[in-house]
Amino acid sequence: MSKIEEIDPRVKAYLYDIGYHRWSRVYAKVNRTWTKTSNIAEPLNDVRASTDYIHTILDSVRRYIVCLEKKRCSCRQFQLDELPCPHALAALRHRDESFEQYYSPYYTRENLLRTYEIPVNPLPDESKWNVP
Repeated sequence: MSKIEEIDPRVKAYLYDIGYHRWSRVYAKVNRTWTKTSNIAEPLNDVRASTDYIHTILDSVRRYIVCLEKKRCSCRQFQLDELPCPHALAALRHRDESFEQYYSPYYTRENLLRTYEIPVNPLPDESKWNVP
């Protein structure tokens, strides 16, 4: 926060006002982690297919339901991040299916390059404006 305050004290005040749960993953009311394991099969004990698109994933003592057709998981990470969560990846591995089609188009290389296609120039510091 001290680094943010050095840049613009108003940002620090704003972040405090809106609450930690809106911008900090630690205080988020939903699971928004981006942690990925190196081997997705390692933390998951069992994958069972109910249909072609609905799978039950047993992860230690918790059970997750994944619907690949609707890109949803009961952990809610799949639909929030628009990236396959570890449970969806386990279901895809069980089906021996590629995961690329389950990523949002926002994460494609083309969209990333288009994001930086147009230069964005920062506004000058308001305190240095010569306004009467």
